[in-house]
Amino acid sequence: MPQSVPPSEPVSAEQPQLSPRAPLNWLLLGPIARECATWGDAPQQLLLQLRAVQPQVGLFQLDLPGTGRLCGERSPDRIEDLVDGLRGRVRAAALPGPWGLMASSWASCVAAEWARRYPDELGAIVLVSPAMRPFTKVLRSVPTGLWGQALTKLLGRRAFWRRDAVVWNGQTQLRRASADALSRWRELRRQHPVRARNGWRQMMAVWRFETSKRRPHPHVLLLAGKGDAWIDWRVSAAISRAWGAAVRVHPEAGHDLLLDDPQWVGRSVAEWLLPIGSSGLISQL
Repeated sequence: MPQSVPPSEPVSAEQPQLSPRAPLNWLLLGPIARECATWGDAPQQLLLQLRAVQPQVGLFQLDLPGTGRLCGERSPDRIEDLVDGLRGRVRAAALPGPWGLMASSWASCVAAEWARRYPDELGAIVLVSPAMRPFTKVLRSVPTGLWGQALTKLLGRRAFWRRDAVVWNGQTQLRRASADALSRWRELRRQHPVRARNGWRQMMAVWRFETSKRRPHPHVLLLAGKGDAWIDWRVSAAISRAWGAAVRVHPEAGHDLLLDDPQWVGRSVAEWLLPIGSSGLISQL
């Protein structure tokens, strides 16, 4: 069952009128080979921003099979099968729709395919630092030196502490890894170890997948950071031009925007949900 995110504090009772595309519940997909819990309190900060404009909205975290509490499951190696499994879990939970779908990095492939196949179920989708063929060649989108970090993450040939610090700092620019954060990551890895085979199966799903050059859903927001050392922010700009979708670019943040500046992510989504939002333009905030 999807994990509900509790609000961190109350919000104002006076709310502006929302665009009809506003979802009743948001689904936050876990990253490839990582669980949602590695984002710490970012989902709570995201929910706080969303509830500032829509006080009754819910946020539910969806770990991919083979990660988090599902670490004992075998991960599919096709994006289509990942979509079917995740969608089945949400439907079984009977969450009221329409749903909003948010995914980061290579997990954006899952969100884009979900939106393409089942657009009527979704009110909106948000892709954070997306990496998807044909807009980027996955094997060429990451600088050569960073592939060692990715392999380290999956194969685990270094000490937990050093490995997690490398992964965290390789994906952020504003929030560097603290001792407390690394300790939490280490404990999560102990509790929910990601098997190398599952990590590779998820990567294989990404490498095999190619999304449509047509916009998969009427309401798509793209978020990117100019400090992204993994996926150049101009990939999001290219997707925006092809799809006619809205895009916002953080002037400093790195690849994992939910780690680096979750308040900016939440604020960007909340502002986009208002009727005054623009479409297909790059804005610097």
